[in-house]
Formats: sequence, C-alpha cells, structure tokens
Amino acid sequence: METDRRTSQIVIALVRRGDEVLLVQQQGPNDPGPTWALPGGMVESGELLTEALVREVREETGLKVVQIGSFVYVLQLDCPAYQPLNEAEANPATVFALEVIEWEGDLDPADPDSLILEARFLPLADAVRKLEKATYIPIMGGPMAAYLRGEVSRGAAWFYRRQPDGSDRLIQWLGNAGG
Repeated sequence: METDRRTSQIVIALVRRGDEVLLVQQQGPNDPGPTWALPGGMVESGELLTEALVREVREETGLKVVQIGSFVYVLQLDCPAYQPLNEAEANPATVFALEVIEWEGDLDPADPDSLILEARFLPLADAVRKLEKATYIPIMGGPMAAYLRGEVSRGAAWFYRRQPDGSDRLIQWLGNAGG
C-alpha cells in the first residue's frame, strides 16, 4: 500500500559578492559529515517561495535580502516507493534556485535548527569545488556547480529519480548549454 508522500518544496539562494559566492557549511544529525551548500531550506506551510528564501537566508547567514533577482533553475526529485534510507529521503522534492541581487548586513548565522556551522563568501572556483564535493546530496550541488561554471543557462530544469540503492539518477535535463 502506497503511503502519502507529499512533495517538499525547497528554495535555495545564489548570493554573490563580486566574484565570490555565499555558501553555508551545514551538518544534519544523520549526515556523514559537514558539507557546503547554498543557503536555503524548506518552504513552510503558508509561505511563498520568495518569503521562504528571505527567511532562510536570514536564519542561515544573518543577511537581509533586499531584492530577489532571476529564477536560476528548478529541480525535481522523484522518490518511488522504495524502502527509504531514512524518513527525510522518503519524500519527493522540488527545488527552486533563485538569485539574490541585493542584500545587506553581516554574516551572523542564527539557524534555529542548529545545522549551520558557518557562512562564508568563497571565490567562485572554491565554491564550485565545494558544491561538487557534496557527494551524498549531489542534486543540491551538481546543478548549481554546472550553472556557476557556465555550462548551463538560467531557467534550466533538472529531473532526478531516487534509485533503490539511494543514489539519485538524472533522468532528463531541459535547458540551453552555456551561461
């Protein structure tokens, strides 16, 4: 019997300062170790994507979003009814990446979930390397790393499906090559 598996909505923020990209180092209770990612998180009930983005950036970095810019990409992860590795991996998710074009304040994370260890602006090449190293959550790093390298343009769509072994397989990609 199929259980009710609601799709989670996740929003992530691309925040730049010149040639640097803002990343947060995070570690959840079941994570094998800390990893670097873009600031962001779950859209809560009653929130618009843009409201969730503002809240998540504030919580995870201390920065106040003044203006949200362009849509960068969308990613869909389907999780068929395989035996999940843990409860968090049981639900499908849609990830929306948006660019923040104006912000203010100083880096001072105040994550209520205590998952954020650090927030830091990193040179573009370092940020891409760190996003690519997020091997246990490749869907959260790989598409953004490809965008930052200029391999894909804005507005791309990525479609993944979780496999029985827990890995995520790219099923289809829609978009234009080159940024």
